[in-house]
Amino acid sequence: MNIEEALDRKDILTLLDSLREILRMLRSKRKEKRDIAWKCINFIIESGNSNKLEKYKGYLRSLLWNSYQNIRDDAWKNLNIYKAINVKGIERALKANSDKIKWSAWSNVLELINLGLVERSIVLSIRNSYWRLLKSRYSTVRKKAWRMFVTLVKEGIFYSTEDKERFLNFLKHRKANIRIYAWRAALELTNTGFISKEELKAYGKYLEELTLRKSKIKKLAEKLIKDLT
Repeated sequence: MNIEEALDRKDILTLLDSLREILRMLRSKRKEKRDIAWKCINFIIESGNSNKLEKYKGYLRSLLWNSYQNIRDDAWKNLNIYKAINVKGIERALKANSDKIKWSAWSNVLELINLGLVERSIVLSIRNSYWRLLKSRYSTVRKKAWRMFVTLVKEGIFYSTEDKERFLNFLKHRKANIRIYAWRAALELTNTGFISKEELKAYGKYLEELTLRKSKIKKLAEKLIKDLT
């Protein structure tokens, strides 16, 4: 009997005997295999056998920063499993050297807090690791990180005078494609108490500089100037 058949029949004994193979399947490049493996892990927990996963916590945690994105994404989608077996040390991913791995963690940081997998105080203590994502060399990461930054301010993750000073420096960043994201976020943040329009106007010349460029950035800068006035 193969693993999929055992799962369909809810044959827990066969699944437990095949646990090492199931764990290997979590790292398969084939999505269908990973899906079956995660369902098996979930069933093992639901059947009251979570203790069988105790010695594999480190392995399961490592999937959260696997270099292969699809493997990593699947792991992040199953945080309920990490909660159920009380996996510790997940906050390490928030400080990963890889921007892509770090983004996987930060994009799920609010769920980590809500599930109790990472204490809010720990997130606050390592929040400085997020700033690098706002200037990531990966445009997709950079774009998503700026959108998320507004949410993190609203959630009180970024709140201090020091945070605001670091943010203000982005309003005059030498790279236009980073500066424009900062300005777009800035206008949204005026409704949060993090920064005021009056404070932004003091940096207005850096936004005006972006209108001198012949690109999509120019049109967006012109729109933001209207919103600022």
